[in-house]
Amino acid sequence: MKYNVDELLDIVYRYYPRGVGIKEDGDIDVQRCMETEEHDRLVRARIQASKGDRWRSLRRRIRDGFPGRFMNHSLHLPAGGCDACYSFSIDMPESTGRTLWFHVSFLAPYYIVHSSRTIDIVKQTRDSFSVKFLGLHFSVRRSPFDPRVVARPDDSQKFAIISREYATFDLLPDEQPCAEWISGDIEATFGCERMPPEIGTVLVPDVMPGLRLPGEARLYDCLFTDQHRWVKPSPSDEPAPGVQIEASNLTEPFVAVLTVLAALYSILWSLMPELQSGSCYCVVRTDGVLRKNELMSALAKIRVLLEPPMTPTGIAAKGEFEAATRGLEALVASWDGGDEPPAAMVAWAWSFLASWAANSAPVASS
Repeated sequence: MKYNVDELLDIVYRYYPRGVGIKEDGDIDVQRCMETEEHDRLVRARIQASKGDRWRSLRRRIRDGFPGRFMNHSLHLPAGGCDACYSFSIDMPESTGRTLWFHVSFLAPYYIVHSSRTIDIVKQTRDSFSVKFLGLHFSVRRSPFDPRVVARPDDSQKFAIISREYATFDLLPDEQPCAEWISGDIEATFGCERMPPEIGTVLVPDVMPGLRLPGEARLYDCLFTDQHRWVKPSPSDEPAPGVQIEASNLTEPFVAVLTVLAALYSILWSLMPELQSGSCYCVVRTDGVLRKNELMSALAKIRVLLEPPMTPTGIAAKGEFEAATRGLEALVASWDGGDEPPAAMVAWAWSFLASWAANSAPVASS
């Protein structure tokens, strides 16, 4: 090895800011990361690398040596975007259906060669489900096999198969001749050596290259590319997959709950300016029970948003929203808060939604 791990980390920290861009809520401020001196240095390195004669010569030789099988994955470098390496791939013969990848770092004197494999992981599904109902998306904190909310539970959904692709450095016999031929050209052209997986997969927890979240980045991500999964996925690391239930498969009592919520949130979301851009994905979360205090809280928020309405939909439908809100407030006030919404409340919801649909008013549920 030309460098040890500590020396490689020193290189990484020249091009990736440490601990920058992580908000208190765990979200990532991408713009803040892009404003750092380290990111600017990386962008300039990419642009400079795109001008290299050695890369052009290597690319030409590989393309001529493997006609119709070469793919250049570094077209973005002249604009300063993505990766810290030259990337290209060679399609193996159709009989194998595989692709051989090559990455040559321009931050450190190393290259890597890998293929890919796919693993199928069997996981038990989450103890919750989602459903699209009356144009809104609901996340339900109840088992998809609970007969109180799902009329015909489907036992086949208790487990799901998740397919995950990952990079493998253990090449198959028919991949090795191609890899050796190209590796020799890479080493002769750039004077670099192949980085072993035990070095490349070392975690760099305080940086966030590209697609990686805090704690996920590895040396491969920082010195080459973050476009691949560098270690074989472990079943324990995979989150439980979700279950989607068809609305037609819900029980009548639960349909009643969702109907009231659909009407309520159709009003509420239409009055919220931050939801009108269409860039958000709105979800109603429920445990399957309608609660009086939650209804009262949402109605209070609607009252505030109506004085005055700040969205085009709210302005146009102010009278309709006010009348609907008064009607629901009266029903909630007289409700004892039982497990199911009263028939009058469900009738109010259906009436409002029918009128809403007839007027073709948009619902902010994108």
